Amino acid sequence: MKSDWYGARGTVASGTEEPGDASAVAHPKRVLIADTDDAARRMLVNLVESLGYDAVEAHSVEQALEIARQAPPDAALIDIGAPMLEGLPTARRMRELAGGSSLLLIALTGWGQPQYRDMALAAGFDVHLVKPVGVDQLGFLLSMTLV
Repeated sequence: MKSDWYGARGTVASGTEEPGDASAVAHPKRVLIADTDDAARRMLVNLVESLGYDAVEAHSVEQALEIARQAPPDAALIDIGAPMLEGLPTARRMRELAGGSSLLLIALTGWGQPQYRDMALAAGFDVHLVKPVGVDQLGFLLSMTLV
């Protein structure tokens, strides 16, 4: 199921539940997906949602930053290669918007050469993934970091 990012999904907890109370609703972690390619973005949204996370789409890095200003995500998958590596500076800005919150930043690209991996990591991304991203690969990364 997809949330609208700004709204709650499922039942809203009243705030009277005790920690560990079964009536408290756990909210899935939110994953921001920024890719200019419509088909690639939709595939990633479907993949993230199939793994049990809430996904929100951004059609550009500018839109991703605006979404993050309103509600910082728990993780972000950013296409850094379209166009001309414009996604690289996004890592620094996303971290600033997250403040002290932890944020998993994943750089997506069609370029698998070592220099692009090094550039992504130096820019502040935690992980560099080459498209197409596999369900096992992404599932492992999200499950190990979004607990």
